[in-house]
Amino acid sequence: MSNYQVIDLESFPRRNYYEYFMATDTTFEMTVKIDVSRAVEKCIDESISFYAYSIFNLTKSVNKIPNLRYAHKNQQLVEWQELVPTFTNFNQETELFYSLWLEELTDYKSVDCEYKKLIKDYANTTDIAPMEEVPPNVVNISSIPWMHFEHFSSHAGAIKNNLTPMITIGRYEKVGSQLLLPVNIKVHHATVDGYHVSLFFDILQREMNR
Repeated sequence: MSNYQVIDLESFPRRNYYEYFMATDTTFEMTVKIDVSRAVEKCIDESISFYAYSIFNLTKSVNKIPNLRYAHKNQQLVEWQELVPTFTNFNQETELFYSLWLEELTDYKSVDCEYKKLIKDYANTTDIAPMEEVPPNVVNISSIPWMHFEHFSSHAGAIKNNLTPMITIGRYEKVGSQLLLPVNIKVHHATVDGYHVSLFFDILQREMNR
């Protein structure tokens, strides 16, 4: 689903902020450790992929915050009704990653089934983006499952004023009594402030605790 509404800048509450940070093309990112102890246990008990479960909850959390759903379309600022995830997967033979995407995230079990089908269908791909044209309303999700990082940074210099949220997760590790997962999110300051990122992490933690 790629429904959206065009934002009227004349009445847009954060117009001054939008125009200021568009002019400077300012992005920022934050990394927070999320307690996934309950989520890991749930995935083991129900024989579901932790990565698929994370993709579901990351996307669900992003979609609850309108500021993370803004984008540019036809040279206009728009708000998508919902975002769908693109996610990276790893080809063990070539040691290269590739990007897939999911739609219809109705519940985590259906996402798990579709995820497992996709990675099986494209297991031997040598393309970076082997699926058909990627939807315009996406949140980009990447995984670095070999590393428990303190911070992660990426810079897509060729694309100016890109409002698409970019999320990177690492490997969870046991710290005290918790299993902590590093989650990094990169956003554009024209439409997103630290407040909205804090909301995202609060919502994500609650979703992972279900």
